[in-house]
Amino acid sequence: MKILLLVTGGRGGSDFFQGLLDEHDEISQFPGILRPTNNFKKIFDSRNPIKIANQFIKYAPYFFDSSQNSHERHNRLGKNKNQYYTVSKQKFINNFKNLYSYKNLNNLEILKMLHKAYYLACGKKIKKIKILFIHTHTIDMTIQFLKIVKLTNYSIIHTIRNPIEALYSPIKNWLKFKDGKTFFSKDLFFQIDLALNGISDLLKINKKTYIVLLENLINKRSKVMRDFCKIFKIKFTNKLLNCTYFGLQWWGDKVSGRWIGKSNRKFKSKNLNLEKYFFSRDITYFKSLSYDISKKYYNKKYYLADNKKIHVNVLPIKAEILVWKNSFKHKRIKHILSIPYFYLKRVILINKFFIKNNHFPYSIGTK
Repeated sequence: MKILLLVTGGRGGSDFFQGLLDEHDEISQFPGILRPTNNFKKIFDSRNPIKIANQFIKYAPYFFDSSQNSHERHNRLGKNKNQYYTVSKQKFINNFKNLYSYKNLNNLEILKMLHKAYYLACGKKIKKIKILFIHTHTIDMTIQFLKIVKLTNYSIIHTIRNPIEALYSPIKNWLKFKDGKTFFSKDLFFQIDLALNGISDLLKINKKTYIVLLENLINKRSKVMRDFCKIFKIKFTNKLLNCTYFGLQWWGDKVSGRWIGKSNRKFKSKNLNLEKYFFSRDITYFKSLSYDISKKYYNKKYYLADNKKIHVNVLPIKAEILVWKNSFKHKRIKHILSIPYFYLKRVILINKFFIKNNHFPYSIGTK
């Protein structure tokens, strides 16, 4: 059984890609992110099957009743945005108990059995499973997940979008979401570092990394999904062209601030209000630093840096100023005090001397 880890770039469409795999009978997955929290770690503290199954339910109750998952809008699924899914907890516990054959299972074997027990509780056949698909979401969470599960043989799927939009979209959406109460200097630095260093950071973890471009996932979906099936040796089905969870249409998460529909529209970049979050020098700065990424995956004039290049920027970028104001607005003392640290960290680390992208993984759907 192949194991694939799904890791996102800045608003890179990881939930959307996972939803496209929803109804494939050769793929087993939980309907969401496996976050390596303390409750996740506790799953593996016991070797009693009943305790393990119950701890998993405690860890992710929204996998069994999606009406509890409002953040990802799994409580607003279906054509009329009024449906959700449920999975029998008792069936899951019974299935796991029956699958749990001996006491000396390692953490990875337990995780595989949890997937199978869940799959069976959903009324599916485990004999067809060829891929274990796990959404670990961020690079840091992926590293923690690997330490807990002790996983060594796996591949990574990294969903990304054009670097400028990978900055613009999260800055815009997170500053709007809950009036910016969850987006501060630390979060802004995280998004900048992810957009410019995410690929190279993932390759340090695992060379077996594949790229999925959000733009291709929207505009050339059939080509991407057919290539995905060819690479990982599973059958192609038209169900891979629709984003669903438990067969119910998914409309996007709360952070996006809108309903994405079936996302069959063409992906367009020209109507971005970049000036709202970036000075013109900021755009040149980020285009200069992301030149190699853009040239490899996009090769369009829009994405490439202008003749004038800025490889080091010691001046505050507009997004930083907006985030600083946001910290004072919400009177977050901890975040106010962190402003100088993350500003200096950005100046020192986000420049041509530290950003090295020498190798680029294959982008699925580009052959």
